[in-house]
Amino acid sequence: MFRLGWQVVRARFREDVSLERFRRAVTFGLVVAVVATVVLGVTAAHTGWAGAGTARSTVVVVSTALAAGLLTMSCFPVKRTADPPATINGRQVRPDTMRVARDSVQRYLRRRMPQVLPEDRDAVLQDTALMRRTLVVDVVRASPGLIGVALLAITGLVASDGHGLNFILVAGYTSLIPTSVTRLGRAERAYRAAAALPPSELRSTTPTGRNRFPSGSKVGLPGD
Repeated sequence: MFRLGWQVVRARFREDVSLERFRRAVTFGLVVAVVATVVLGVTAAHTGWAGAGTARSTVVVVSTALAAGLLTMSCFPVKRTADPPATINGRQVRPDTMRVARDSVQRYLRRRMPQVLPEDRDAVLQDTALMRRTLVVDVVRASPGLIGVALLAITGLVASDGHGLNFILVAGYTSLIPTSVTRLGRAERAYRAAAALPPSELRSTTPTGRNRFPSGSKVGLPGD
């Protein structure tokens, strides 16, 4: 599922991510990284805060500066402005809602997906399309920040002579990236399975519990 999710990120990058916003984030990230490298390098040379030894101090300075640049990138929005926006019965869908599928669709996002029922086809197509677009943006924006935090943990690991807590921080934060990509892969798998079914005019009879979509609603997605 991770491989499929990564394929979705690459395939939909230009559709869901604003290239102008992404370039702006990269530019500011590079500027911050360069400035941080100069400032940290000068202060480390005069105060020795990065530790003894040229190799060690270089690793600490470079990783800290790179982390600062990556964290700066993650602060900038990269989402492409939806035109028209995703709507349900004329009302725009909130970003937090777009990340969660209704109860009747959740079972198709598990590790082992059951066969999509014809009555659930429309619900699966609607929910996974919204999830796919939102998760792609989440992965693109969050990845630099998570990697930056991991680099800070590595910096602390080097500076503290291998303190065990930093290993936990590195593993914990970096694991969030493949988890999001895997979730995206499962959403894409369910979307493809539902799209392969013939259209049905039957209404869904599956109990939905907290159904976030009113019955008979339609979702307008650009490019979908």
